[in-house]
Amino acid sequence: MATIMADGQRTGPAFDSNTLIRPTQRKLVGCWMERAGLPTLILPQVWRELTATPVGLSATRHVLAWQRMRDTPSAPFRWATLSAEQAQAALELRRNFTQACFPRALPDEIENDSDAIIISEAIALNTDVLVTGDIRSIDHYEVNASIARTLGRNSHFVVTLDDALMQAYSGGELGEELLITALASIAPTEDAVWPVDAAFADLETLRAALVGANMPRTACRLHNRWECSLDLESTVARALVMSDQSRSLHYERLRTAWLRATEQSR
Repeated sequence: MATIMADGQRTGPAFDSNTLIRPTQRKLVGCWMERAGLPTLILPQVWRELTATPVGLSATRHVLAWQRMRDTPSAPFRWATLSAEQAQAALELRRNFTQACFPRALPDEIENDSDAIIISEAIALNTDVLVTGDIRSIDHYEVNASIARTLGRNSHFVVTLDDALMQAYSGGELGEELLITALASIAPTEDAVWPVDAAFADLETLRAALVGANMPRTACRLHNRWECSLDLESTVARALVMSDQSRSLHYERLRTAWLRATEQSR
């Protein structure tokens, strides 16, 4: 799942704000993209939402952490920009969306609706797909049909994160990779040893969080792969190595350190 952008660089799918603002999904997505050799793409509208005018000290610290991340050249993200032509194409795409695409928005609000803007930016940038966990305010079927009519080609332009992970880790050895990637995203950072029982307890916590984030199939697959593993000690050990070597998780740990430092400086 990769696209060659206008500047010749490879990039993966685009992600919505809810996916990237929540640590659990962001870490999982970051590990997924890293394993695919791709940066985590941040769309212009997503960046605006991640750094919107904060309310309260906690929100301010998180905005500052995002801004500091962007000022770090080696951070595992790619901040997308739209040319004037791409911005116009995105606008035209939004003007073809119907209220059925965004059932919670009024018809005259769709052009400026955040979800509509994010989707149209992803399509204008020629990403393969926009990954979102939002299944309430976005009717994916209507959106995909609208985009297909406008562009004259059929594709699942917008998918849930649950579906995207199922496609990326379809089965066999890829199923084991899904389990290891998920475990790496929650592995402890201070302990050199992660007992299997402790890893299972942490995985159960992750699975509950994924169910709450509209990712029930990923949660179920992780349980199945754990139950079917022939060597859990090896699986957990591989996850620890992946976590320790992950550049994406390294920057997540830096983010946590920045947040703690700003809180302690109050």
